[in-house]
Amino acid sequence: MKIILSRKGFDGTYGGFPSPIFEDGRMISLPIPINHDKERSFTYNDLSPQGVNLGDLLKELGKVPKGPKIGKKDPIYVHFDPDLYNDSLPPNNEFKARMKGWKGLFGTDQAAAGILCNKETGVKPGDIFLFFGWFNHIIDEDGKRVYDTKSQGFHQIWGWLQIGQIIHLDNKDQRTKVPEWARYHPHYQNTDMRNNVLFIARNELTLDGFDTKGLKGYGTLQHYHTNATLTETDPKKNNKYYNEFQIGIGKHASPNDDIKISLWRLPLWFYHQDVTKRLGYHNKDNQRTKASWFKDDTYAYMKSTSPGQEFILDLDHYPGAAKQWVLDTITCYGRQ
Repeated sequence: MKIILSRKGFDGTYGGFPSPIFEDGRMISLPIPINHDKERSFTYNDLSPQGVNLGDLLKELGKVPKGPKIGKKDPIYVHFDPDLYNDSLPPNNEFKARMKGWKGLFGTDQAAAGILCNKETGVKPGDIFLFFGWFNHIIDEDGKRVYDTKSQGFHQIWGWLQIGQIIHLDNKDQRTKVPEWARYHPHYQNTDMRNNVLFIARNELTLDGFDTKGLKGYGTLQHYHTNATLTETDPKKNNKYYNEFQIGIGKHASPNDDIKISLWRLPLWFYHQDVTKRLGYHNKDNQRTKASWFKDDTYAYMKSTSPGQEFILDLDHYPGAAKQWVLDTITCYGRQ
């Protein structure tokens, strides 16, 4: 079995600011803006995950997503993917996006699809995506909601999808197997995508040897919890390991003591003695990779690749604690 740490939602290139964590702990991953003739359907005004209309939220925060404009107008359309919040849309919506049978969906294409669908090292049904992204807290400042200016934010796990079915949309025969209820999805609609793949979730989560009764095969962590935070948020440790990485690859230490969101703190078991069996993209037997990993008596630390989207970890090389971590992340901090 494999897990895939998959980066999705707003980032520095698409969106330009973090996804929000509200005062009551709710958190919502913001879908990236898009401007493609075949994806001009869903807008921020159409989506209301956890009862929060995204168009109204952006207006309240005074934020305009960074992304492709339509003429000279700001972006309004979204790449609605992954689609995991079951309440993003009402049951009877104009997009037919919540028909009977609906469940979580995720699509990918181009190089990322090549990584995930590699015959030797790729994924298959039963493997689990853990989606993470860039988040920051919303605070009240003089009666106005704003992002916490004392923080640049951090990487946070926000959702999951256990693969039930993999459909290669470039294949005409496989494309016909896409259920009617899933055909609203942008990776089905946008036929210009190359190496285009759609992942359909399982109805129920299954982990061999673990009790997953009552858990869906997809969902979101609806409330923030530090145990689902990837970034090391202790400034001293963050800077210590980040600067050790910089020196290890022949660069100067950072003159700034701000938290680097790409410096992660992970369970100690992530630090496999064989570097080639560690987290994908961070498992090459070379100096840069070795310089990106650290550990103490309690945790493993890693300078994560940036940019990077799909990081695969084969749990067959790890103890039962690895599956327990996956289950704890899903069950302790929110279920849907």
